[in-house]
Amino acid sequence: MNSDPTVPSPLEAGAPVAPPLPPLPQTVSEATAVARQSLRTEAKKLERLLGKLQVDRSKALDAPKLRLAADVLKVHLGRLPRGQHHLLLPVPWDPPAQVAIDIPAESTPLQEMERLYRRARGMELGLRLIDDRSDATQLRLWQIQELQQEWADLLARVTLWQAAKNKGESPGARARTWLDLAQEWIAKVRALRLPVGGEHVPSQLQRRITKAKGAELPKGVELHQSPSGAAVLVGRSAAANDSLVTRLLRGRDYWLHLRDQPGAHVVLRCDGPAPALEEDLRACAVLAAHLSGVAKGARVEVTVAQGKGVRKVKGAAPGSVYVSGERAVRVEVDAAVVDAFYARRPLKK
Repeated sequence: MNSDPTVPSPLEAGAPVAPPLPPLPQTVSEATAVARQSLRTEAKKLERLLGKLQVDRSKALDAPKLRLAADVLKVHLGRLPRGQHHLLLPVPWDPPAQVAIDIPAESTPLQEMERLYRRARGMELGLRLIDDRSDATQLRLWQIQELQQEWADLLARVTLWQAAKNKGESPGARARTWLDLAQEWIAKVRALRLPVGGEHVPSQLQRRITKAKGAELPKGVELHQSPSGAAVLVGRSAAANDSLVTRLLRGRDYWLHLRDQPGAHVVLRCDGPAPALEEDLRACAVLAAHLSGVAKGARVEVTVAQGKGVRKVKGAAPGSVYVSGERAVRVEVDAAVVDAFYARRPLKK
């Protein structure tokens, strides 16, 4: 109470009393809640990705076997009996070793040899991409784990400070110090391009697609880049496919979809009058087949059409479209091509 009897105290004057501040650990926890959840989510995603990359790496290690089979088939190509599809051929330079080769009924030995060489080259390239991506993923996971440990250490220090304060001791540091340290920690999380509770900043490539600063892509639509750097949009659900066709597809863009089967819609953006590069179209066809559930190594047909020939079917389920002027592209789902798409994912800036 005020010692001057002529000046009423705030209580006597009827002034509102501010509610007591929550304990400092609770305050720091609330300030960092979104950032901590982002770290947990990102760590789980990175751990799953490392597991998948390890599986892909074990498959890519079969490249020498495929190349050996192709080399042996090449040596015996002119002496193979007609009509046989299950071959057991000796390895001329390593007797008595033999190689078993199954030739599909619709293929010739020459076509099978070329396919084996293609798969071997794709796996060899894919192995390098997988190793590079595994290293980058592991490094990011370590950074996430270091920040999680830093948060645990900060919370432990704040808790000890609060306990001393509650006992009437003078711990030295001010409450503001801990909140400043929490903000510095949040800045480190933001530097990893993770949500911390502020406004999401899309990448430059995404801003070109949405044509608005801060605008988001429709839910379920993913953004990739083609081998030449062009924007590639992918719908991962029926609703996303619908948004892709009705909101984002332009007349000069290219639309791709697994032929005569359900699957993901893929749109290759064309920003100028020149047609898309064939390399980009074939890579996007591989991506469309992969995202539609086609196994790596399988050969399928993918429909390609310009956006002006694709329109939504009125009254039909989301993702159903009518296509005119299309053509079919036959591709093999190459693991190296698929991995390269994910390695080129645009960063948020």
